[in-house]
Order: sequence, then C-alpha cells, then structure tokens
Amino acid sequence: MKTGQDLAFAPGATLTVRHVGSEREPVLVVDGATGQVEALRAFAANQSAFAPAASVGSFYPGLLGSAPVAYVDAMVRAILPLIATHFTGCPVRPARARGNFSLVTTAPAALTAEQRVPHVDTADRLQFATIHFLSPGNGDGTAFFRHRATGFETLDAARLPAYQAARAHDPAPPPRYCIGADDGFEAIEVVAAVPDRLLLYRAALLHSGWITTLPAQPAEPRHGRLTGNLFLQCRVDA
Repeated sequence: MKTGQDLAFAPGATLTVRHVGSEREPVLVVDGATGQVEALRAFAANQSAFAPAASVGSFYPGLLGSAPVAYVDAMVRAILPLIATHFTGCPVRPARARGNFSLVTTAPAALTAEQRVPHVDTADRLQFATIHFLSPGNGDGTAFFRHRATGFETLDAARLPAYQAARAHDPAPPPRYCIGADDGFEAIEVVAAVPDRLLLYRAALLHSGWITTLPAQPAEPRHGRLTGNLFLQCRVDA
C-alpha cells in the first residue's frame, strides 16, 4: 500500500455535483478517485478480516472488513474541503470517523424488512457518508429515494415522528433489494457503480444499494460487490 498522502484523490480525478430530488441535496461523484483500486482490492482479499455485519449491530446486508488506516485518513482529508464547499458553506473539522470495506452477500429472499427499504445512517445533518466502488463492472450502484407518503428525502429530528408514523402504514416491501417500485418509496437518483468512483452525500439522505443481482461469489473481495465506506461526523469551525 502507498502512504496516506498518496491515497488521497488522484491528480486526474473529476468531480460532478448532482442536486437530487425536490430538496436538491448535493450528491458528489468523484471519478478516478484514487487510482488504487487494484491495491485496495488486494488488501481486502489478503489482509482484511471480514465478519457478518450483524455481529457488530449493523443492518448492512453482508460482510464488513477492516480497511487500511492510511486509506481512511486520506479520504477524510480529501472530503473535508468538499463538505465545506458544497454542504456547509464554512470550514469543518472531523469529530469522529469510521471506515471499512463492505461486501453485499445476503440473498434477496433472506433480507429483513428493514433491509428491503431505503434508510438513513443518521438524522444528523453534519454526518456524511462515502461509498467507493472497488469492483470491476458489477453493474449496480447506489440510489437515493423519496418517501411517497411524506415526500421526505432527508430526515432530521423534527421529521422523524411524522416519518415513523407514516412508515407504519406503508405497504410491505417485496423480497428484494429496493429499486423504487411497488413499495413506499420512489427513486429520485441512481448512480452507477463504476470502479474508482466515490460518492459523498449527507448521511441523512434516504438511500440504498441499487442491486438487481448478486455476483456468483459475493463473499470474495476480488469478485463480490466490494466497496470502501466512510462515515464522518463533522463539526463546524467557529
């Protein structure tokens, strides 16, 4: 692996800003983010320890593995100025960060009800998430959603009671990954999984993996739907 500095955004990386849905929330798309896809995939395959997400209290439908500290640190440094420019309008500093590799392994029929619908990672508007696609041509992606009954695309503390009350009356989701049809949500944006593409978005934005089929070897980092993930809690500089 290279140093943390070398794992920051590559010189040729390109940034696209999408403002999604009626709330116009920014979703940042960085293509050619690191130039280190092969090295990161090799680390995941040879050095990362994967375990079921449920073992650490996560609802993620698969396995979570350890990511290089240098990679996580570099991603934090790389996205802080993007957060300041496109989300907060002022400088921010990290309060807490957690990074890992992820592999989707759960068959659609085995998903829990919670795993069949979009979610937010937190209702805190100063927490951000990244997804870094590391698989070669897996053909799916990540989608962002609107809740049909409330019209909400993001959640915060003020919206949670109304959202939870409305969710109790939503139709039962079918036994599949959410693709924004025949349930209580509609897709407002789908971003394709392109190797070395990194997404940055507010963790309070309703989202889900856009997954139509699982790879033949979903638990193998070299063949499965491997992503790097970062969850960053920020504080606004006074």
